[in-house]
Amino acid sequence: MKTVHSVLIFLFSIYAAQAQMDLPPVGGNPRAILSEEVGITGITLTYSRPDVSGREGKIWGTLVPFGFSTFSFITNGNTAPWRAGANENTTIRFEHDVLVEGRPVPAGTYGIHMAVWPDSVLLILSGQHDAWGSFYYEEKNDVLRVIVKPLKHDQHVEWLKYEFIDHKPNSCTVALLWEKWIIPFKIEVDVENIVLTRLREQVTSQKGFNSNNLIQAAQYCLNNNINLDEALLWSQRAVGGFQGQRSYFSLRNLAAVFEKLNRMTEADSVMTEALTMATAAQYTSYSRTLISQKRTGRALDIQQASLQKHGDIYLVNLGFMFVYSARGDFENALKYGQKALTQAASPGARAQLESNLSRLRENKDIN
Repeated sequence: MKTVHSVLIFLFSIYAAQAQMDLPPVGGNPRAILSEEVGITGITLTYSRPDVSGREGKIWGTLVPFGFSTFSFITNGNTAPWRAGANENTTIRFEHDVLVEGRPVPAGTYGIHMAVWPDSVLLILSGQHDAWGSFYYEEKNDVLRVIVKPLKHDQHVEWLKYEFIDHKPNSCTVALLWEKWIIPFKIEVDVENIVLTRLREQVTSQKGFNSNNLIQAAQYCLNNNINLDEALLWSQRAVGGFQGQRSYFSLRNLAAVFEKLNRMTEADSVMTEALTMATAAQYTSYSRTLISQKRTGRALDIQQASLQKHGDIYLVNLGFMFVYSARGDFENALKYGQKALTQAASPGARAQLESNLSRLRENKDIN
């Protein structure tokens, strides 16, 4: 009789769902949507949240049977996994191809199912994602089956929830938390290749006629030290292509790609033009880049040009301080640092200069 009653509740809930009325979820299990991105890849979970409701210690192995259950409407045998939530399928959507626990999963939406044991959980992603629970689950629709390890902790979680944890640039971990269990699984994304594919699409679209967009695409490659030959083409288009612009910003970006490719003659030539439009701050920033490249002779020439163009001001003297320090000329570094100290406008700048001057007095490089 209890089985018949459960089936009637299930059938009525299906009928109610089809009626499209705006009603609370069946069984009082709140609906939830959780989304996050790894790189530019969206990952979205949709699920319903059952509560423990006084059943602590009776969730795992009782309410959620260990292994597979007989709740299948297809086989009537032990073939039904747990729906990993309540009500409709718990689903996960991947915007791009990913790896789940090291196994490839194509972009798309999948039903999440689990077969739970005390020390292991079989995580299942099913291509059939729009069914109700696991009643119509069939193994033939599986896209992934992989064993993960459940974790136990002392903190009680009353309402089942999913969380993104351990987020890294190219991966994250999704964790189911309920009662005192955590069931985690790792998702990895090929961020660089996905971003590059998207950038290639965008630079050939209307967005590619915007110089700043081309520079952003090139900067992504520069920051990650990838795809530099293509970044150079984008940077050249940003300067001299259709609707390109010759500004300090666009030229500095082009020079930076030449520098990364170790084409210093071309980089210096581009920077000669860029510096005709540069502020004192940009001169000093460039000279510090040259210091990092161990090109202190050119860095000193740049600061001399900045002095001639901008005069005896704070940013010029600050640049000289760093250049002379890099050259091991601590006497001149102190001289220009002390001049900059008298010109510093903010307490923070003065405090930083005092710290640098203290190091210079000990003949220590401040770069």
